[in-house]
Amino acid sequence: MAPPNFTMIRTGKILANKNLTEDVFEIMVQPTENFNFQAGQFVTFKIDDQVPPCFRAYSIASAPNTDPNFDICIKLVNKGRGSNWLQNLKPDDTVNFLGPNGKFTFTSPVDKKIIFVATGTGIAPFKAIIEDELKKGNTQTFHLIFGVRYIKDIFYQDFFEDLAKKHQNFTFDLTLSKPENGDWSGKTGRVTDLLQKLEIDETNTEVYICGLKDMINSVSEILKEKGLGEEMIHFEKYD
Repeated sequence: MAPPNFTMIRTGKILANKNLTEDVFEIMVQPTENFNFQAGQFVTFKIDDQVPPCFRAYSIASAPNTDPNFDICIKLVNKGRGSNWLQNLKPDDTVNFLGPNGKFTFTSPVDKKIIFVATGTGIAPFKAIIEDELKKGNTQTFHLIFGVRYIKDIFYQDFFEDLAKKHQNFTFDLTLSKPENGDWSGKTGRVTDLLQKLEIDETNTEVYICGLKDMINSVSEILKEKGLGEEMIHFEKYD
């Protein structure tokens, strides 16, 4: 992510803090002042667990709305200062943050077919972008490939399945790389496995990727092998 602008710090109140899986949680923040952002942008929280504090950036997982509230989807990292401090916040607790920042927003021409590829909490900016574009009436073809490891790691499935039912131009594939047992009847394998099998119109498709660096590199290589130019591939890397 690009470095944020540290010239202005904002204050917000925690409205909700809920677990999505064993190690992924979502917080809802209510800014104390006007807060306008674009789908795909991120905020940087001041982590006040000790002195000196540190700063951690997280993509906004909700689409811009009439109210200023926004959701953040966070992976709980073992001994991670940011995720552990944020997970322990309760409703009405105060948070300080910077932003919005970032240019990982939807910029594709209306005549392009769009593929989104995400793993883990890399889904956050795409949840915001897809919801926002469909809400605005965008009729472009959107296809999301979302990968997690285990059945227990699944989150936002109902949200995307509901969007797919309501919007014929949106399709959604959830794939598990290591399903724990035979109860899973959906797609299996890494996102790269699904992408390899996917027919892509290389002259008329743009792809957005979000996740860890190795996944992004692998997906980018597959797309280039399929004939997509670098200008058709957009990505946001997480550390």
